[in-house]
Amino acid sequence: MDTQGGVVRAEIVMIGTELLLGEIVDTNANLLAVALRNIGMDLYYKTTVGDNEERIAEVLDLALDRSDAVITSGGIGPTVDDVTRQAIARATGRKLVYSEELERQIAARFRNFGRRMAANNKRQAYLPEGAQPLENPVGTAPCFLSEDTRGRGFIVCLPGVPRELAHMTEHTVVPLLVERMGGVKVIRVRVLRTCAVGESNIDRGIGDLMTSSNPTVGLAAHAGQTDVRIAARADSEADAEALIAGMETELRSRLGVAVYGVEKEAVAEVVGGLLSRRDLTLGVVDTLTGGQLSRELNEAGFDSVVAADLHGTDADRALAAARAELPQGGDDRTLARLLAEQVAPDGGVGLAMIGPFNGRSTAIAVRGPGDLQTSEPGRRFEDSDLVRRWTVMLGLDRVRRAVLGVLESPVDWN
Repeated sequence: MDTQGGVVRAEIVMIGTELLLGEIVDTNANLLAVALRNIGMDLYYKTTVGDNEERIAEVLDLALDRSDAVITSGGIGPTVDDVTRQAIARATGRKLVYSEELERQIAARFRNFGRRMAANNKRQAYLPEGAQPLENPVGTAPCFLSEDTRGRGFIVCLPGVPRELAHMTEHTVVPLLVERMGGVKVIRVRVLRTCAVGESNIDRGIGDLMTSSNPTVGLAAHAGQTDVRIAARADSEADAEALIAGMETELRSRLGVAVYGVEKEAVAEVVGGLLSRRDLTLGVVDTLTGGQLSRELNEAGFDSVVAADLHGTDADRALAAARAELPQGGDDRTLARLLAEQVAPDGGVGLAMIGPFNGRSTAIAVRGPGDLQTSEPGRRFEDSDLVRRWTVMLGLDRVRRAVLGVLESPVDWN
């Protein structure tokens, strides 16, 4: 087995037609993935295949070509469609053989559960020749490990019943894999959270770093924000943290103020905290989201920082009054700036999110501490949750930047 200096490549194969049909949610794959990550094993692939011997064998043959350890779940019960044992035998180049000793163990297990073994349970006494039985003390389905005859690696066969799989993973599979790896490795993950910057623009700024092999850098896009994930693998926690710290420093230097927080921090939580710690209050004029921005600050526990929240009819009236005061030649952005000034509390922050104008155009402006002002076009208006979410995120981000006094980022995001 090629372990690349102790690093074992793993693959998960989930077996069951019910998984392909969406009849049940596959929680087993998540449990296995977390278990592998916790011991520092690299999981490269996860495959789901139905209860068909030929297709299972094809999937396992491919898995053995590219992975050192293949872990299967499901298809080892007593029914006719439980064909995982046969498929593993084919993939590993072994005969399927009957074990009287294994049948006795299965029968004993049934007796322990106060039940009598049915005739079809004898199917479970068949294993690939030379396979290593793995005791399943919480169920009746025998588990096993089968080595490939061509030296490509091995397959660990586990039950599909979640309770049984969880027990086997913790008490049998993890210790077995750790031994084969030559000891536990460490994988650590840190997530930097950015807002109001699209995924493609983030990629443009840090794309070259995303080719790093250790630590790795990846993106996950959400409405109005993009998460930047750093994952490092090392022999110790200190070494993994050092790898992450170095990459994080470089990412922050490139992304600048676009990074608003880490891990699970929400934008409203961060903005509300900034305003509260600096004893600042916020006034909002919002004709685009129905007051969603202020509600998110309230839900984050920072209702006291919202000094004014004009939305609905109140916002429409404020907009009409400001339009009457608009200097000749003033555009939508000028109007938004005027409204932000009008709604800003003394020494606090004013935010205007207004529109749509001419059917779709919008404008956002912020008036910050020290007379800091900026205005810009907002996202093109559509009556959709996505656009409202983007607008809220853009507004919260502009308030955050105004409080920090940093309106621009090292990267031109436009």
